[in-house]
Amino acid sequence: MTAHETPPPATTRGISFVHVTQLAEIIRETRRYPSGLTRADLAETLTMGRNAVDRRLQTLTEIGVLVPAGRGVSTGGRAPQMWRFNPDVATVLVLAVSYRRSTAALMTLGGTVVERATWDEGLLDGPHTVLASAQHHLEELRHCRPDLPGPWTVGVSLPIPVDFRDGSIVPPVTGAADGDSDWTGFPIRSRLTQALGLSVWVDDEVNTLALAASMRIGAPKDLLYIRLSLGLGMGIVSSEQVHRGVGAASGEIAHIQISGAGGSRCRCGRRGCLETHVSGGAMEATASTAQALRSSPYLREVMSERNVIHDRDVFRGVAQGDRVCRRIVTEAADKLATVLAVLATTYNPGEVILGGDIAIAGDYVRTVVTQSMSQRVLPVTAARLRIRMGGTDDSLVGACALATERILNPHVLYSWLPHATPVGVEALLKHRRQDG
Repeated sequence: MTAHETPPPATTRGISFVHVTQLAEIIRETRRYPSGLTRADLAETLTMGRNAVDRRLQTLTEIGVLVPAGRGVSTGGRAPQMWRFNPDVATVLVLAVSYRRSTAALMTLGGTVVERATWDEGLLDGPHTVLASAQHHLEELRHCRPDLPGPWTVGVSLPIPVDFRDGSIVPPVTGAADGDSDWTGFPIRSRLTQALGLSVWVDDEVNTLALAASMRIGAPKDLLYIRLSLGLGMGIVSSEQVHRGVGAASGEIAHIQISGAGGSRCRCGRRGCLETHVSGGAMEATASTAQALRSSPYLREVMSERNVIHDRDVFRGVAQGDRVCRRIVTEAADKLATVLAVLATTYNPGEVILGGDIAIAGDYVRTVVTQSMSQRVLPVTAARLRIRMGGTDDSLVGACALATERILNPHVLYSWLPHATPVGVEALLKHRRQDG
């Protein structure tokens, strides 16, 4: 038994599922209020008696998930004791795969990155290549900070459709020529579970990005997260819940046809899809033309150094003020705003976040999209809609939040609570479902 492992507390023996559900509710409430809550707060919010709250607080403090948070404001008598969620009770291993690069990280349960490793392999390099490197980096990260509690679980983010019921990878819209069809059906959950001996939770990157955005303090209950990297995708949060749809295809705005049969051929095989105009891939193609290279010293320099221009180069050019890169992104952003105006009018979200590789471009993109959308929606829609740029670590934060949320879900909590830790619990390692 390591310094960070504890024997199962006596209070967790023989606990009913109803009791565990109430524990999960208390955890959820304390995560929503980082400064802490009192017994009275919890009793009122969860409609539980104070004695019941006391017993559940005892259970959660014994396993370290909750810790005392000082005293609250006195209403006449002694100031009440407060409790808060403890994000440092354990760590989480995270793997965020993008199209051309991947990042593994060690994070706290609260979503703070402790250590990370990034390498130039991604979806386009195939699952066997990515997984071999990922296992190496995750093992190194797992043992790099002996001063911290060990990881409880693993969160994985992939820029490809995922059936959330079991974390399986479903057929992408891309063809084999794009190099990512080998991912379909690849057992990444079971492979990582076997390699690391930890539970693994997998989701589409757009969903993890949306989840990260929904956890930001002050986030609205309804929002859209637009990921603009090599490809285009959208994550949806409705009433504080990530909306995944019935076929792992929610948010596929990339394949809305806007140019008709005469447009460019999309990777899905059809012509005129939005992604043929609004994506990192489309911008790479435009930035690599002879006309763009003649007009932009910045792009010529990039081409001379690497003989190729990637989407991140275009976005860096925007941040540096290159006029050709700004023109390319402006034209794409204007087309994106046309579709977003329809979505915003229909769904009426409180926030639209622009993230993925486009975050490198900075606030310029937000300004362009805001101005373009304001001309296409009703004033009442525009007045209540915030458009902001996402963060470069959103995929990591979202994958960590996914794993943390799952491990503290009442069904999963019920399986590991008698052990006081989810590490090594056989029921979790063999658990096929993610959604229960």
